[in-house]
Amino acid sequence: MGISMVNKKIIITDEPLKSPDQDRLDFAPFTERVANVVKNMEVKESVVFAVYGKWGSGKTTFLNFFTFYLNDSDPITIVKFNPWWFSGNEDLIQQFLHNLKLKLMLNSSGKLKEIARLLEPYIEAFGEIPKLGWIVKAINRFKKTSQKSVAEIKEEIITKLEKIDGKIVVIIDDIDRLTAAEIRDLFTIVKAIANFPNTVYILAFDKEVAIRALEKVQEGKGEDYLEKIIQVSVELPLVNKTSIRKMLDEELSAILYGTPNELFDSTYWENVYWEGINLFINTFRDLKRLINTIRITYPSVKGEVNAVDFIAIETIRVFCPKVYNIIKNNPDMFCGHKDSGNYSISSQSTQYLEKFHQNWISDLSLPDNIKESIKELLMRLFPKLESVFGNNHYGPDWEQEWRKKCKICSKEIFPRFFSFSVPPDDLSRYEMESILRSINNNNKDDFSKFLKYLITQIRSDDSTKLSIFLERMEDYISEIQQDNISTVIETFYTIGDELIIPEDEFGDTLISLGNNAKMGRIMWKLLRKYADKNKRFEILKNAFENGWAISMMADELISLWQQYENHSVGEKYEENMIVENGHLKILQEIVLDKIREAAKDNLLLTTPLLPQVLCCWNKWGIKNEVREWVSAMINSDEKLPIFLSKFLQKNTSWTITDKVCRVYWRLNPNSLKEYMDIDTLEKRCNYILSNDSIANNLDDRQKLALRQFLKEKQLLNNGKNSDDPFL
Repeated sequence: MGISMVNKKIIITDEPLKSPDQDRLDFAPFTERVANVVKNMEVKESVVFAVYGKWGSGKTTFLNFFTFYLNDSDPITIVKFNPWWFSGNEDLIQQFLHNLKLKLMLNSSGKLKEIARLLEPYIEAFGEIPKLGWIVKAINRFKKTSQKSVAEIKEEIITKLEKIDGKIVVIIDDIDRLTAAEIRDLFTIVKAIANFPNTVYILAFDKEVAIRALEKVQEGKGEDYLEKIIQVSVELPLVNKTSIRKMLDEELSAILYGTPNELFDSTYWENVYWEGINLFINTFRDLKRLINTIRITYPSVKGEVNAVDFIAIETIRVFCPKVYNIIKNNPDMFCGHKDSGNYSISSQSTQYLEKFHQNWISDLSLPDNIKESIKELLMRLFPKLESVFGNNHYGPDWEQEWRKKCKICSKEIFPRFFSFSVPPDDLSRYEMESILRSINNNNKDDFSKFLKYLITQIRSDDSTKLSIFLERMEDYISEIQQDNISTVIETFYTIGDELIIPEDEFGDTLISLGNNAKMGRIMWKLLRKYADKNKRFEILKNAFENGWAISMMADELISLWQQYENHSVGEKYEENMIVENGHLKILQEIVLDKIREAAKDNLLLTTPLLPQVLCCWNKWGIKNEVREWVSAMINSDEKLPIFLSKFLQKNTSWTITDKVCRVYWRLNPNSLKEYMDIDTLEKRCNYILSNDSIANNLDDRQKLALRQFLKEKQLLNNGKNSDDPFL
């Protein structure tokens, strides 16, 4: 299937096709053959054809095509009657006779008009007669309103019909929509009331429905009854599946027009189609239901979801709503890799996952072959299920690819398939690509504005959309051109400290990276696109010299030094190092100069990762210069609460009974011993908290930091181990 057609923007209505030139499923040739039989046959007595077909199989389309092929035959008079229009009324017989009379009156033949006038006593006799005993009552009415008997009137009609040229073809549709009693009455009309010569009845209905209805209202087998009524039975041919698939491809191509190529993989589509979708598209009505649904729902998520996955899940929604709801309501059981999801905290996670899926599949009231097809389809859509029903296991390294391709198995993308939109908390693919365009256009100003804008976009969990972008940006590393890598790195080292905010430190999982760590991962991956370490160093050095994100620089240097210290000298060491050892020392001096300048300009206190920055300064700088700066902070009533709040640590814990992580705060006095006398700090904290004129001007985080320090200092005074992470 291609996706290059222009979208026709039409709904395929459930109206049947009118003429053979609309035929797209090779239905017309069969209909023409049946019409030719009726044209050429001699009809001495009434002949009844039955056109059998299930609902949606094309019975009405067949009748329309049939009428088309008969219309060019002048001797044939076509009478159409739809009893469903009159279902529930007492005048079904009268309406049929009136319809027959009207059609004959409109014919140019004088003989047919004369026959129409003979039908008037019939209409009068059968009008407004209760159902019970209607034949007897009709005969009695004939006796009262006519000088001739019913038999005499009918014989006169028969005599005149035997002399006409051509035939009367009566077409009756939707018989299977009537009540059981009405179906029996209709067959009685055909067999007893209007069984005239030169008359052909074409009755269209579902045979099984008619048989069940007849068996409700009379004794004996319904099929035996039909055999007495029907002389010629016609089974509608099965629709050519190849034709259906061709039409499906054409319609989907129009709907998918404008879909990015990376969101529609033709090989993946073929697999998904044959393993699941093909099973459900058996009739033209099936096709129309699916196409009309997708035509409505897809435009709002075009370019934001994987198109193949969307078609598949909408197929499930239309034809297996129970399965659809199971998927919709249990994302953890379908999304991600085998060990992802809230249930995975249990040691029995694999057994739990397997039991869940085996239970809901076994509960489906569907034939085994359909269950198997649904299972195969879902294994394609959700790789996690391959660990349940197969031997393939997907790890967390696949999640990035699933997310980038906007697949339904990605936990982040999953909601789009069910809300038919990008949730407000999410970042659309369009937004991602707009930001990436600014990078590849080497536009640092636009890139910087985008990042600052994303900080202002608060999600429902109080984190920002920036955290989402930085995580997704890793998916697009391969699309950032080498010449534009410096745009990203220089921007991060220019405004990076503004992007490190407490709200983004923890997400909805137990382990979550802060924005600084995410930016660091991005930069490392980008730098590794250069094989030359000198080129990497050149980019870093330039960014360090021109930037003011001191926390980002210190954080990056700590990581680079750790990389150097954790690798032994040798070929593997040389391969894994981002830059050379000598490069690190040059970068270190740049960072030291930046820290000292920020301290001098009273900007260091605003640094988001102050503990790391002080650690670097203390380790790489001159002895006591850090203590002198810290001492100035402690002696300031205004600056001390700000300083101490930088050391406040947010921690989480998660037990087997928890649905979300528990949050608790720490401020370990031992982390400050290197820079100050903590006993002096204790006195200063008590002073500030006891002084209302100062304490009332503090924000909640500053008050928390002061109190947490005093709490843990008291524990230390009492001989407790303040280094215990679970204190």
